[in-house]
Amino acid sequence: MSDDEENLGHPDSCIRLASAVHRFKVPIIDPDQRLSFVKSFKTTGTHPKTKTLMLKADEARKKVASALEAQKVSHERVLADSKRYLPFIHQILLSCKVQPEVARLDERLQFSWVSGLETERNFYQSEALMFDLVMSMVCEGLGNAGLATEASIGGDFAAASRYYKAAAGVFHFLAHTQLPTWSAKGSNVSEESLPVECSVHVAEAMEKLFMANAQQMAVATVLIKPGVPNYGLLGKLCLGISDELDKFTTKLRKEAFKLMTRVDKDIFALINFQVALQKSLSLYFQARALWEKADYGNAISLLSQATVELKTEKSGQGQGVPDVTQNKALKPLKDELTDLRNHYNKLLHSWEKDNSTVYFESVPQQVPVDKRLQDGLVMGKMEPYSLAEVEPVLLILPDDTGGGGGSSRPAMERSDSDIARDLQKRLNDGLDI
Repeated sequence: MSDDEENLGHPDSCIRLASAVHRFKVPIIDPDQRLSFVKSFKTTGTHPKTKTLMLKADEARKKVASALEAQKVSHERVLADSKRYLPFIHQILLSCKVQPEVARLDERLQFSWVSGLETERNFYQSEALMFDLVMSMVCEGLGNAGLATEASIGGDFAAASRYYKAAAGVFHFLAHTQLPTWSAKGSNVSEESLPVECSVHVAEAMEKLFMANAQQMAVATVLIKPGVPNYGLLGKLCLGISDELDKFTTKLRKEAFKLMTRVDKDIFALINFQVALQKSLSLYFQARALWEKADYGNAISLLSQATVELKTEKSGQGQGVPDVTQNKALKPLKDELTDLRNHYNKLLHSWEKDNSTVYFESVPQQVPVDKRLQDGLVMGKMEPYSLAEVEPVLLILPDDTGGGGGSSRPAMERSDSDIARDLQKRLNDGLDI
């Protein structure tokens, strides 16, 4: 053992690079938009419970808009206000589904949103209540992701991992429940005319990304603990992260390429960096695990390969990390990357010296297959997510509107329980609600 080996534990730069993630923007509600549920449902929303719902929805939506438009966005506020608004818009949507014959508006409802993922800040418009519901759910998901980023910067990696799992849960629900439901209703709105977050494929990819981010936080949690970590486990986790991040990009490229071209390029810059970095870290941790087992020759070979994977990628070779000096999203990582490269080289020199003077093991050009990882490990589960159950409120048409030629008195006399029973019957009969 060399004299300075005790100072050759993983450096802080290893932790900071391993946990580097993209800071996502949040969507924005058009600040010039002046829609009002109270005004739009002025005629049909005269029932006391309905009036109260519309008032609460207007107030809650204004708070969401204010949180999203703030000069300094508070992700805690975005998350809280989105969660507060979602039951209201969900309840309005359900009420209109159950009573389509009386779901008439006094004023047009047109929702206008800016994507949180796209490069261009374009306003997308739709009259669908489902659009407002989906984008509010996106706000909840990206609010969790924002809190995760803040927690990771503060060094609370365990909390960051939980927030990322919560974000993954939201996008899983969007991809597998909410967005397919919207499509199944026969919506003729194309994905190209909506924010990319409204795509099933994009939502599925975001779920993968946030679960990979959660695993990055798990790795950082292990690395900050005192003592020698389980290097073998870390090697598996880092390889798993690299694979999952690569799947994020591959999925978008294969299944949603047109939408992918609209997504902020900084997202892909950092992901491409992390795919290469995590692969290098996996080799590094595998090498340290072998060294601990006195498998010195193979350990040196793997560490040597890790240093190659951490070099700047040369055009066409497909090996190494992107040039951090040529991308504004990666420039902040330059000093940390330099420090980690220096650590690799210092450790490699120390091991080679020890091997040439003490152990005398041959160093293979290629490590045997049974000595290196073939598959990574993906651990942890997303936090389950679902919309809170709500009951529809009563929508009423005055007698003089006719409601298709007949009196609307029966609709006026229907109680909440009547509506709920009708809804359950329609569900049991397999009818569209």
